[in-house]
Amino acid sequence: MSGKATVLVVEDEIIIAKDIQRSLQGLGYVVMAVVSSGEEALRKIMHQQPDLALMDIMLQGEMDGIETAELIRNQYDIPIIYLTAYADERMLQRAKITEPFGYMLKPFEDRELHTNIEMALYKHKLERKLRESQQWLSIILNSIGDAVVATDVNGDVTFMNPAAQQLTRCLLEKASGRPLSEIFNIIDNAQNETLPLQSLIKNEKVDIRNHRLLLPDGLQLTISGCTSPLKDNNDRFMGVVITFQDLTELKQVEEALNNQREKFISVLLHDLKTPLIAISGYTRRLLTGKAKNVEEKSEIVTNIQDVSQYLLDTIEETSRSLKEKAELNSFNPQQLQFNKILTAAILNCLPELENRGLSLVINDQATNRPSTIGQITLSGDHRQIKTMIENLMGNATKYARSVVKLNCYKDGTYVRFIVSDDGPGIDKMYVDRIFDAYYQVPGSIKGTGLGLYSVKKVVENHKGTICVKTLQNLGCSFEVTLPL
Repeated sequence: MSGKATVLVVEDEIIIAKDIQRSLQGLGYVVMAVVSSGEEALRKIMHQQPDLALMDIMLQGEMDGIETAELIRNQYDIPIIYLTAYADERMLQRAKITEPFGYMLKPFEDRELHTNIEMALYKHKLERKLRESQQWLSIILNSIGDAVVATDVNGDVTFMNPAAQQLTRCLLEKASGRPLSEIFNIIDNAQNETLPLQSLIKNEKVDIRNHRLLLPDGLQLTISGCTSPLKDNNDRFMGVVITFQDLTELKQVEEALNNQREKFISVLLHDLKTPLIAISGYTRRLLTGKAKNVEEKSEIVTNIQDVSQYLLDTIEETSRSLKEKAELNSFNPQQLQFNKILTAAILNCLPELENRGLSLVINDQATNRPSTIGQITLSGDHRQIKTMIENLMGNATKYARSVVKLNCYKDGTYVRFIVSDDGPGIDKMYVDRIFDAYYQVPGSIKGTGLGLYSVKKVVENHKGTICVKTLQNLGCSFEVTLPL
């Protein structure tokens, strides 16, 4: 016996209602209320919901028991058992629509009443658990990023999650009940043939990696996934579930990376090949006795030493640039004194400035010490910001004819950092490409092509912006804006 379940009795015959109340109390149930009309039953349920309702079909008033039960079913999750003294077929058909948990003919025994109530409560509990499980499964399937499509044994679509609807360009309402082949046509890249429906609807796992999905608009997506059989508790084949991902963008990124890698290797090999040819030529002259005296031999050895040092410098610079590029993926922001980082970076660049005989102007003052920069605090990655400043300063130093200018100031919630030179500038036809990895403007001073790429990545990591202003033969200016 439940002993705690609350029951609402809806019965317009007072004597019968009292008798049912006594029976329920004798069986250990709590009678929440006894009402005689559907309207009164709804008012009671609005304030307190019972575990179960016993509903007389033939009620006096504007609503009979079936109409009342239908409203309760649509608005509340309460199991209902019908009570009636008549077994009319038409009434039974009306009652079925409201999906009752029992149907009892008056008069009935206490044992029959108890059995029907306990079965109704148990069935309702199971149905609620099943409904919650279905809702949870639906939430999971609709939330995951992979596309999911399910079919029956004939290959007709029974389910598609939002990801699958988006990738196939077809809504579930349109696809449901239709053959899978109407929305999921795939081509095996290895065979370059469309896979027939029967090759997917199988009682075994089917690998669909390295395939293309044909879309209604003629486009194709590169996908990867598999089909798995759906089976019931008796291990009977019920259909398949297909899970797949769109790899089109990933494939494009991989191709771009491969192209960049090949281009970088090609440039590097070219940079290494020329000095190696020189070393080989100098060595051959030495070994074949072309150098006739000590002075000529000494000159050859000096040239070999210079070219070897050039090779070592190239390898070192390339190694450093590759390391910087890899470290751009590690972003560790913290509160920083931007002016202190800027000072340290400038001091690192001063020797090369002095070596080239260039003047340094900071905030419109000619100086070799960055004392005119006020305190600026921001959140950022110390290593990345310092590397960005050094790259911009180094770039300006390489091309400047007489002066490198640096301006830095706080602008509201931003810091603006501008590096300018009076060099040859950049032809406007190349400006859109200077931040590409490994790209070098034709005729530019040799480098790895990663410096400005690194600058752009640092700016992006800090949610900032970078602007390039250039006039041919008048110089170039890079303006970086970072949020504090």
